[in-house]
Amino acid sequence: MKTNLFKQAIVLCLFAQSLMGQPYVSMLNNNPSWNIAIATFGGQQNRVINSGVDVTIGSFTYKKITDTYSNTDVYLREDVSAKKVYRRVNNTDQLLYDFSLTNGSSITLVNGFTYSVTVNTIPVNGGTRKSIYLYNDIAPSETWVEGVGNSRHPLKPTYELPSDPYVYLTCSAQNGINVYNFALANGQPTATDCSMLSTGDFNYTELSFVPNPFSRSCTLTTDFDFQDVTIEIFNSIGQLIQEMNQLQGREIVINNNQWQAGVYLVQITSGQQLLARKKIVVQY
Repeated sequence: MKTNLFKQAIVLCLFAQSLMGQPYVSMLNNNPSWNIAIATFGGQQNRVINSGVDVTIGSFTYKKITDTYSNTDVYLREDVSAKKVYRRVNNTDQLLYDFSLTNGSSITLVNGFTYSVTVNTIPVNGGTRKSIYLYNDIAPSETWVEGVGNSRHPLKPTYELPSDPYVYLTCSAQNGINVYNFALANGQPTATDCSMLSTGDFNYTELSFVPNPFSRSCTLTTDFDFQDVTIEIFNSIGQLIQEMNQLQGREIVINNNQWQAGVYLVQITSGQQLLARKKIVVQY
């Protein structure tokens, strides 16, 4: 008996260390978008929520995001170092998410109820994400996914949502790449269609990547002379893995810095202007 308990303790410690070793994924800093489903007996409606715009209030910068479910504007800000997201309500910041919570801890939410905390991971496109399950005997439970938000609605706690119609999150994307997929997260064999969040390829000017797919490097060629542009490369779960600044010319070499095989998003900007967004494929 003692041996089994000791083994279980080791497994829990290793699991906790693996979570601690994973870098925090920001919810608001990676051009997020979400799709919520509004399910009734008559069918289901999809509502896309886009990333919003920056708004400065006092000493903080918020994301002003339009909630397409309630047709209201929601103001969120994120403290990345503390792993917390706040929602501005009646000119006051209220804690919406705390992704620093640990397994076995507890938290009291704005509704006054204290929840027990269970920390785990769930599958997402390209890997896993930290998930936090909050339970209370009376109040509705909450499931938070790091970088995504509430599994019911990214801008609201579960206790604010009606029981009818049933509202739940089906998809989320970061930098145009799908991350959270309802079916994948819930172990279903067929993935949820998240094409409503796909940004596709965007070209301000003609450009190409040769070769594509590639294994070691590819060359970006364009018919336009780039001047002081920035190239950002994001992996399949929306994490920025490489940034190249002050680039010029018509040919730019992109080197594979030991990336895993898969699809990556290349975003090219000049100042605040988006010039192009294209997908490249690493293949071995």
